[in-house]
Amino acid sequence: MQSTIRQNSLFEFTQQTEQLDRGGAIAPDTIRRWCHLGIEHGQPAIVQNVCQNLLAPTDVHPALRPYWLYFLGIALLHQLKIDEAVTVLHQGLESLCLAPRVYNPRPVSSQYADPRIEALLWESLAQLAAGNVRAFAHAGTLLGLVREKRLLPFDKDLDLGLMRSELALAHIILIRNGWHLLPETFHIENMASYRYKNTDIVIDLCGFEQEPSGENLLSGFRINGGQPATWQRVTRYPGPLRLELFSGPAGKVWRLKEPASWLETIYGDTWQIPDPGFDTIIGAHNLIGFSSLTRWYAYSRIINSWLEGYWEKALQLTRQVLERHVPNDQLLIKIAHTLELNLRTRNIKP
Repeated sequence: MQSTIRQNSLFEFTQQTEQLDRGGAIAPDTIRRWCHLGIEHGQPAIVQNVCQNLLAPTDVHPALRPYWLYFLGIALLHQLKIDEAVTVLHQGLESLCLAPRVYNPRPVSSQYADPRIEALLWESLAQLAAGNVRAFAHAGTLLGLVREKRLLPFDKDLDLGLMRSELALAHIILIRNGWHLLPETFHIENMASYRYKNTDIVIDLCGFEQEPSGENLLSGFRINGGQPATWQRVTRYPGPLRLELFSGPAGKVWRLKEPASWLETIYGDTWQIPDPGFDTIIGAHNLIGFSSLTRWYAYSRIINSWLEGYWEKALQLTRQVLERHVPNDQLLIKIAHTLELNLRTRNIKP
């Protein structure tokens, strides 16, 4: 079924590309959809060219300029033009301050409250353990299991950690047991994502490596062979990795011996207090610096939340970046102030 959906979207992209090549008036919503499809199907250079042409006129409508900058920033990222992509997204943030305000708060998701998803988690961990892969609950999945004694209902995926050297074997085991590798649109060398058959349930595998200079572990998002270092999103964890086997609901599985200290490393000493707005990608307490890739994710997530009309989320993300990384960034301070005013005009406490 997933392959049919992908084939249909590729056909849609091809048709819309032909329409763009012919010229003439095309609705902005159609172009935005085309940009999404272009990135999905590995055509970032074409998306870059179209977005640059749309931004070339001096009279670009202020409601559309942030969209074209946003998609241009994505297209550049996917061609490993990381610093150029960050610059473009910075321009996108500036343009949002001049764009019309659209408020469209999203409903809170509760998909992962389904107990069948947690059962699938335990089954998959047991299958991996039986196949000699020491995978363990990590990040938001671990946070839910330890703090709430269940998965976080608003979570978007299942997070598993393992040593990077075990990713290949984990892939074989997951494929054998009904999981399908998701197509990559942007290659992160120590990560892999899988969807379970006929569902929207996704597992993210996060690979760890020993830090060369000591016992600690490094993870994050490694791209382009780890070079240049200024691009990499790097997180540091206490090492060595200490795991233990225990009997889970579906068989023996691996778990962290000291989950509380692991969670504090990621979420800080307030990890036991629920904070649905926390974004691990840009706000994790164990991030090393504010690299180009981390900056790209920060800017893109703020822009995307704002464009979707989810002002509360955009403000939460902006505050996280200011607090964790660049407290004196005048543009982000302006954006936070603008979003606070927008929310107050609707009698919403920011």
